[in-house]
Amino acid sequence: MTERVKRMINSLRINKYPLCVEQFRLANESLEVTGGEPILLRRSKLHAHVLDNITIFIEEDDLLCGSGASKPFGLEMQYEYGVWTKEEVESLKSEVYTITPEDEEELYHLNEKFSNNSVNSNLIEAMGKSLGENERLWPFMKSGCILPPWKDKKGGSGGGFAMSGYGLGPGFSLVCIDYSRILQEGAKSIIYEAKECLKNLKYDSADSIEKRNYWEGVVIVFEAWVRMSRRYAELAENMALAEKDKTRKEELLEMARVCRKVPYEPAESFYEALQSFWFTFLLVCPSPTSTAGRFDQYMYPFYKKDIDNGKITDSEVLELLEIMRCKVMKINRVSGKANRAKNAGMAKWYNWTIGGQKKDGSDATNELSYLLLDAAIETHLPHHTLTLRVHSGTPEKLMIKALACVRSGVGLPAFIGDNSFINFFVNQSETNRLSIEEARDYVPTGCVDGNIPGITRTQVATFFVVPQAMDICMHNGFCRYTNEMVGKSFGDVTEMSTFEEFKTAVFNEIRYLMSMANERINVELIIERELFPDVFRSALMKDGVKEGKDMYNRKFAFENGAVLGAVGGVNAGNALYAIKKLIYDQKKYSMKQLVDALDANWVGYESMQQEFKAQDKYGNNIPEVDALVAAIYKLHADVCLSLPCAYGDTLKPNAISISAHQPGGECTGATADGRKSGEILADASLSPDHGTDKNGPLAAFMSAMRVNQDAYQGTLMNMKILPDNLKTEDDLKKLGSMIKTYLTHGGKHIQFNIVDQEEMEDAKHHPEKHSELVVRVAGYSAYFTKLTPQIQDEVIERTGHNL
Repeated sequence: MTERVKRMINSLRINKYPLCVEQFRLANESLEVTGGEPILLRRSKLHAHVLDNITIFIEEDDLLCGSGASKPFGLEMQYEYGVWTKEEVESLKSEVYTITPEDEEELYHLNEKFSNNSVNSNLIEAMGKSLGENERLWPFMKSGCILPPWKDKKGGSGGGFAMSGYGLGPGFSLVCIDYSRILQEGAKSIIYEAKECLKNLKYDSADSIEKRNYWEGVVIVFEAWVRMSRRYAELAENMALAEKDKTRKEELLEMARVCRKVPYEPAESFYEALQSFWFTFLLVCPSPTSTAGRFDQYMYPFYKKDIDNGKITDSEVLELLEIMRCKVMKINRVSGKANRAKNAGMAKWYNWTIGGQKKDGSDATNELSYLLLDAAIETHLPHHTLTLRVHSGTPEKLMIKALACVRSGVGLPAFIGDNSFINFFVNQSETNRLSIEEARDYVPTGCVDGNIPGITRTQVATFFVVPQAMDICMHNGFCRYTNEMVGKSFGDVTEMSTFEEFKTAVFNEIRYLMSMANERINVELIIERELFPDVFRSALMKDGVKEGKDMYNRKFAFENGAVLGAVGGVNAGNALYAIKKLIYDQKKYSMKQLVDALDANWVGYESMQQEFKAQDKYGNNIPEVDALVAAIYKLHADVCLSLPCAYGDTLKPNAISISAHQPGGECTGATADGRKSGEILADASLSPDHGTDKNGPLAAFMSAMRVNQDAYQGTLMNMKILPDNLKTEDDLKKLGSMIKTYLTHGGKHIQFNIVDQEEMEDAKHHPEKHSELVVRVAGYSAYFTKLTPQIQDEVIERTGHNL
């Protein structure tokens, strides 16, 4: 590691992250003068106004221009999602965020100014007009079946978003744009194509004016983007004039030269390509799920050319990759208090994909794949995350290097299976599937949600709490969390004589509640389509300029506009198994006794609780219990694939929890797996419930392989391996072989924590001594001491395996 990178890493150690209002102020300025214009043009002019006016700076030691906020480490308060009330801001200030008194006062003024303008709207307020006024959907929105539960009709769950980036937010869009087009052709090709489309426009179709607005917006935004890069060039030149150190002066002048060239022109060197990429990445932020896609693939030609011509060394490339990691650490996001609970530890999912296959099926590993792993090992920073695509031809050398990175304690890379992801895209309906060549180019967007760069996009991803739906069934449609009727009565469970009758009722309740979840998702899709077009990302999709439409207002060859994530599926499956055994098979207890015990939170029923808790659990390679967990996930997938998506085709199934298993557990009463009310649910989707897997990692893999994961756009599995098991290269080979076997036989995802149990316990009580301790949470790594106490406990309680 170079001295420069060491200094940059040291500079990351701050206690408070500044909340900024400059972008909100600029947005209001633009919105004030564009009232009455088409929303797409309003948004494009707003975007350009921000790019032309937001404060820019170049930090000491930096070699890449672009920081994503008006202050170092800053998070710009967003106007689009919801209002930041004083209560919510105070909640932020009580944590790791700070705002100057002047900016806080201005924030409230800007809130009022924005909300009192009748031509403006935010997402939650607009959704509330549909969901909050519906007598059937409003109780559902509060129930905790879908997260986060809403508190009121206008403010939703409370709070807005604050994030870094020069793009338009605040969506959780799961999309990977075509980075290669900017690198290879430059922004000038986009601008030229849009101008040609305008010149050749004929008003002979119903969408002609819409297309004109879109192409005008593309020109407005991309030209402003180029102006911004040249603002950086001018800043670097001015800094060079005042710089006394000769080496730094030369660096600043080179930065100026590069910023005058890219992103307008195509990149010709690795350094130019990296700067062009970074400017592009900042324009797809703010979004907590912005992905860099197959970075080792589209950047490789620039690397190879420079290496072959002797213009750069691997050491210089490594330094640039490590600088990029430092810069990603400063791109942050935060949401309202309720949302933060399901995204603990300043969660963000900036995912760089490595490895996998080329379109012809051959292995895609190259030198950059290894250098990206080296950068993660050397810097020991939790972001950006890395995900390794694994197939039968993945080199053992790459698996060993990746596991050495995991062993270093950063909790990355995650490992995902090419077979299962590719099958998801090629095995959908006759009218909604991709070729295998297209599918082989997939990347995880967000944590593990599969998408194809430039070809597919997911706009809305929400979480459905399966055990809460099961509890509502067991109470005849009544929700214990809100004390309201939310579901339907599918019969009095205390009078059901067979397990199949009971299971059918539970599954019918889940279907009914999932159908309401789909309605809630469609409302969000339709409103975001109307309120939040984004010509920058849209232009960098396949035929993105030629189509003349925002990416949320056009049909793609593969439609996956929204996903619904299953949370607590393992708890529900375990509970079904315990009910089958103790109530229907052994007849040791009646269903009435169980319902009474659950309503009492097991108080007074402690011996009964222990018997339900002691029943076999998923994750131990026990076919009967695994089959019920698999049935839950099959139900979730089948129902999703039957529900219509507002963007076309159907809702798609997903199974990740991030940290939603904690707030999902808070909403859910006691469950028949022996869990008490409010306790955390099983993490991820295919992880065994914490502490219940007793038969080792192979048994956990066997259980997970009984679930049909191909049906899912993403699944997630966490595993903790005790550090003593990975001391030698043979140890790494052994685990690598297990991973490859799992991921080539139906598995979709696996990630590891290699952390000492005693260190985590000590970090809970003495956080000041362990500020650099990193753990893998759920699709992302985070500093352990920044997690909520509940998530800290959950990570600690995960079973530590020996190989």
